Amino acid sequence: MHRRRARFLRRLPPLAVLSTMGLVSSALTLSTTGCSNDAEAAAETKAASPLAPAGPVAFDPRESLAPMIEAVRPSVVAVDVQRRGGGWGRREGNGLGSGFVIDDAGLVVTNHHVVDGAGAVRVRLSDGRRFDAEVVGSDPATDLAVLRLPGAEGLTAATLGESRSLQVGDWVVAMGSPMGLDTSASVGIVSGKGRGSLGLHHDSIIDFLQTDADIAPGSSGGPLFDLRGKVVGINTAVGESLGPGFAIPIDQAKRVVEQLRDHGTVARGWLGAGSAGAHEGPGARIDSVYADTPAERAGLRPGDVVEAVDGEALTSFEALRAQVGTKQPGDEIELRIRRDGEIFEPRVTLGARPERASLEQLRPSSGRTPPDSSSSSRFRWPWDADDSDGADIEGADDVAPEGPRLGILARSTAEGLEVTEVREDSLAETLGLRPGDRLRELNGVPLHDPADVAHALATAGSSLTLRFERDGAAHVVTFDREGNL
Repeated sequence: MHRRRARFLRRLPPLAVLSTMGLVSSALTLSTTGCSNDAEAAAETKAASPLAPAGPVAFDPRESLAPMIEAVRPSVVAVDVQRRGGGWGRREGNGLGSGFVIDDAGLVVTNHHVVDGAGAVRVRLSDGRRFDAEVVGSDPATDLAVLRLPGAEGLTAATLGESRSLQVGDWVVAMGSPMGLDTSASVGIVSGKGRGSLGLHHDSIIDFLQTDADIAPGSSGGPLFDLRGKVVGINTAVGESLGPGFAIPIDQAKRVVEQLRDHGTVARGWLGAGSAGAHEGPGARIDSVYADTPAERAGLRPGDVVEAVDGEALTSFEALRAQVGTKQPGDEIELRIRRDGEIFEPRVTLGARPERASLEQLRPSSGRTPPDSSSSSRFRWPWDADDSDGADIEGADDVAPEGPRLGILARSTAEGLEVTEVREDSLAETLGLRPGDRLRELNGVPLHDPADVAHALATAGSSLTLRFERDGAAHVVTFDREGNL
């Protein structure tokens, strides 16, 4: 499975709380080289500095962010959580997080992990008022939750901005309640975009923003503002060893929040394609297309590179998952696909993402023409193998006995049985295996060395079910005697 590379903010030690006063004062200092004196430099700086446009108030960000922070402060809330069987406060089994108001009628957005497993939730406003909150809906795949504050009046809603226009180097302000210090603010820049799932959730589809704004435990669910006072992200995690912070881009959050608000759950769009990992260059490389899915119906093939969705360029397969996963079943999207130097732009109607158990039973598309009676001579079926060429599965020091063939070379390692070579036109190639894959189980037989593979093949019935790992992700593929994957 994915190795955990980042932690939820609430899990970090108190040492993660850093002073932000020095950061603000030093980061916004401008060079005055070439000016005759400090007064002249200040005058030139102020004259050249435009007021922050389209914000809640007009201010000069090179003098102070205080006017903007003061204007948005009422929309930022603290979220106290009472775990089942525990009391309020920050004792073991309890916790706190942050959030922000999105509707003056009493709707608040926070992180799923803040309220997950909560027996009761209470929200504190910046003016000191407290409200018992109801969880309207929560979605672990995007780590988002929507709360309702019954009876709340006179709330100030935050203004949602756009995250797609953000660039690395843009200033941002993180607000929340780190360590219970309500409506704290810190400043930094967007230091990265498209950071993938980070391993925070098994099925995470978020393409995170990275920031060096100082965020700490208790900031989870708080808003990340641009200098116009608009929410561009939702603070979620911080890296190992006090590393950078990560936020959910607001563009990805908007549609999820709408569904949680209106339905309490999320119906997630689905394409039906997979990737084996990163590849060189931009775009999302497709390594597998599953049968009877929108991807197959749109004509996608393994090896295609999806460069854009609805005109928005993609940097990775994680970005494609995020784009698709925040849309709904039935939505139509336009893909830009590069295949062998040519560009295709099919329109695809998304399906509904299956449950996890159903995902494990998916069969690869037959786009490569599945083997049948007319093509079975291309490779040897494991059930009918009678060749005398010797086994083609070899270990570090031994060779498996002659018998049914999978069509790979493999070696035993401390981490498992690793594929080192896949023979052309073999059953292994049809199953989609690649060098580096680690074989775990074949027809229920655990695989530790090449002899285990030979034994499982020799006793195979009418179908094969192979479990393997690739780049930390688990995969299952089933193959029957008629050649169906």
